[in-house]
Amino acid sequence: MQVDKNRSSEQDFSFWDDLALGSRQHISEILFQRLREAIISGELPPGYVFPNENELCKKLNIGRSSLREAYSPLETLKLITRSKAGTFVNDLKSYRNTMNFDAIAKQTDTENLAEYRQIVEVGAVQLAAQKASKKDLPRLTAILQKMKDAADNPVALSQYDFEFHAYLMKMTRNELLIIMFNSIRSAYKNFTESVFALGCLPQTLREHQAIVDAVIANDPALATHMMQVHLSNIESFRSQNPPAV
Repeated sequence: MQVDKNRSSEQDFSFWDDLALGSRQHISEILFQRLREAIISGELPPGYVFPNENELCKKLNIGRSSLREAYSPLETLKLITRSKAGTFVNDLKSYRNTMNFDAIAKQTDTENLAEYRQIVEVGAVQLAAQKASKKDLPRLTAILQKMKDAADNPVALSQYDFEFHAYLMKMTRNELLIIMFNSIRSAYKNFTESVFALGCLPQTLREHQAIVDAVIANDPALATHMMQVHLSNIESFRSQNPPAV
């Protein structure tokens, strides 16, 4: 892509002057998050060239290793390109594409994931309830039994929980929904593993069973309501039981 020299260069520190990194712990992660937000929002537009690494490190009072650790996931997400000529922001088509959604999902935070699930899964379960048949019941029941049998294993619980929600997505018979949901597998499992480690299995099993009952009864309204309740309760449980730092 064509680099916009007017958007950049070592002399333009207006963005960096306002960049508050706060804590010096996990500095590369904080910098990555802030840069990602700035690029996606357009605050750092396509073609923007980052200041020289040495000058930038001096400006932010960080080491080059911390700066490069922040740049690395930005490259993975195809938000930036680094070359001998410098580091610059890519144009939209380089990173806003479906093939890159999995990479973006792996880097997202729990709030984004919770909002995504409320929007996508609530609508999807309504469709699943409309299309469900009795033949779907054994599969859903088997997954719930796996969860009961893995009560003391958060890693396995996370896997089976994903299987449960992925099967509901499969029941929609909408390949776009199925592919999109499977692309968040890693982020989903990381999130639910931590929640199960805090002890939310009994509540989850009750709510899963209520969702199954509504779906198999072909009751879209009830299925939608129960999914909303389930996802809201999971988020409330997580916020009230933060993991130890």
